[in-house]
Amino acid sequence: LTLNLYWNILYYHHTLYIMLLFTHWLFVAWLGSAMALTTTTTTTTTTAKKNQSFDSRTTLSRSEARQVYDRFAEEGHATGGKDADSGYGGPAVAALLEIADFESAKTVLDYGCGQGKLAELVLKKKFSSLHNQTTTTTTTMMNPLQWRGIDQSPQMVKRFREICCDDDTFGTSCTVELLESGDPNDVSFERHSVDRFVSTYCLDLLSEEDMYKVLDLAHNSLHPERGLLLLAGITWGYKSKNSSIQTFLMTAVWDVLYQIRRKKVGGCRPQHLVPYLEEREWRIEKVVQTMPNGFPWMVSEVVSARPPLS
Repeated sequence: LTLNLYWNILYYHHTLYIMLLFTHWLFVAWLGSAMALTTTTTTTTTTAKKNQSFDSRTTLSRSEARQVYDRFAEEGHATGGKDADSGYGGPAVAALLEIADFESAKTVLDYGCGQGKLAELVLKKKFSSLHNQTTTTTTTMMNPLQWRGIDQSPQMVKRFREICCDDDTFGTSCTVELLESGDPNDVSFERHSVDRFVSTYCLDLLSEEDMYKVLDLAHNSLHPERGLLLLAGITWGYKSKNSSIQTFLMTAVWDVLYQIRRKKVGGCRPQHLVPYLEEREWRIEKVVQTMPNGFPWMVSEVVSARPPLS
């Protein structure tokens, strides 16, 4: 009887400890998110513009991010660099494709292109559609869509080239470049020459300074009338009207991992993109939150916007 009582006390004590530990994790995650979302008066200067800060969390440095994604590309990772195939990325990419109207676009700049999964998906569909048409002009067949990928990870660029550039599947329609410095300001471009500026699951690992630089790059490279900015990134799973227990718990665990093992989650953090776009006076057209259809159970935010008028 004494032994059974002892084990019962030990069991309940252990269970209580686990519950308290998990509650502590949730509190830390909530507190970290609340502090991160508190608008501060800190400003930085990029291209002579003041940037308001909406997120106080520390991010990976450019060199750290390069090392992480080089490793993901070399060793493989459940989601790193291939978000279009992930549980959260699949639904988000499907939503992005619905609003992107790539059919009417001629040029795409894909910032943070990773292994080229999005490019492969879009170009395969585009080429398949063109080859199925009975009356297609030679010019259209030769140049259906020009896709330019940019990434700071040499190994991701190598994988992109293998998937999209090294065979004759897409001809000369797809190119990829290594951004050695990792600085968005070092990207060369022809002003107002791009129809679609795409960045999926990239801004959520950048510093706020680099996020603003990417938005400025998009502004300057996009055509003022037909240009469209398309963004996707992870967001909080307990702040959406369609949130579930799975997304709530996954977000809490993700927030904790971001605080203690940032590289484990690829340096990506849940965030809201709209405040940064509004700060730069982008004309937001659509904001969609997508629910995951598999692990990891993270909610995504997809945003489309037109360039600022000024």
